Amino acid sequence: MGILSIFSLLFIGSAFIAQSNAGINRFLPMWCVDLHATPFVNAPYNSTKDAMQACVGFASCIGFKKTSDNGYRLLSALTGYVIDETCKDNYLYDKSGGKTFPNQPNPYETVILFAIFPYAYSECPNGFENVGSLCRGSSFITKERCDTYPSYMAARYDGTSCYVLQKQTVINSWS
Repeated sequence: MGILSIFSLLFIGSAFIAQSNAGINRFLPMWCVDLHATPFVNAPYNSTKDAMQACVGFASCIGFKKTSDNGYRLLSALTGYVIDETCKDNYLYDKSGGKTFPNQPNPYETVILFAIFPYAYSECPNGFENVGSLCRGSSFITKERCDTYPSYMAARYDGTSCYVLQKQTVINSWS
């Protein structure tokens, strides 16, 4: 089965919608995808609605994951994902604003990219700083975590730091 067919399975059904003062926010159910993300340390939320509304309030929130029958935990620091047909409890906050690019790897990769770079004003993922034309991760970015970034970000670990391409560089390669 091709990657396009696999990604068509990811978004069965419609997106979940959260209302906020700024308007409508979309959350995409990530069926068959396990997100490489860090859970927030805050208390769990009791419903998808509560989790969505809380996520919209945190700039670093990229979505949420169901952790128990009535428990949801917010997520941040997305590095990538793996196809996992048993995983069906992740919801990704769509911060792409509906943008698409002609050469993006698949129809949903823009949503993933904008979750990896959750701050609209930053060219680097959370925990990274601009270093020339690249982003360098702080000391807590291990080689194992560095290796989870998508291939289009050209992640490399030099023994001390993780380096990835800046957001605009990736977007330019898709244009």
